[in-house]
Amino acid sequence: MSRKRTATRKKKLVWLIAGAGLVTGGFAAATGAGFASQTGVAADGSPAPVERTFRASVISGVQIYACTQQTDGTFAFTQRGVRATLQGGIQHSFVNPNSGPPQWVARDGSAVTGTVTSKTPRGPGNIPELELTATQSGRTTGKLAEVVRIRRLNTSGGAAPTGPCDPVKTPTTEVPYRADYEFVSVCRQTPTPAAPRGRSQAA
Repeated sequence: MSRKRTATRKKKLVWLIAGAGLVTGGFAAATGAGFASQTGVAADGSPAPVERTFRASVISGVQIYACTQQTDGTFAFTQRGVRATLQGGIQHSFVNPNSGPPQWVARDGSAVTGTVTSKTPRGPGNIPELELTATQSGRTTGKLAEVVRIRRLNTSGGAAPTGPCDPVKTPTTEVPYRADYEFVSVCRQTPTPAAPRGRSQAA
């Protein structure tokens, strides 16, 4: 085989390798851009849900207990309700005394009730920390309108008095407590409109 023909074949091989590199690079770039465009987007193309959390501590609060007869005939304090004011003016109570469920009502009329999913003990004299699922019960807009979970954290005090009680002398008792409540909301991002091409974005 002549040197001229061999040189020609080498040139063709170099161009083929270079072309393959360009194609691979282009595919990688296109793939990367495709994945990047999916950030914050759900499978159906709508904005992906985003979790937001805010905390409201108890400013003043009491756990309320009633002296009730137990299955063995004795009397002891059992939970009857709660009354607390949280930061931001959120009011915390039971919807129905003795049976609940617990509720949180904001000044703007948005509200949620809670169902306990887990408890974490905090030692003698302290009510446990809680994880609750939230159900909407107030206005569809407002501070609590998109809350789906509630956490009661850093609890101090509030536990029911121990030992027997007298339903005539002490039918109910209120025990002060402190806690931090975390409200977890799930909302959808609002897509940011793309800036028009060829125009300065400066105001």
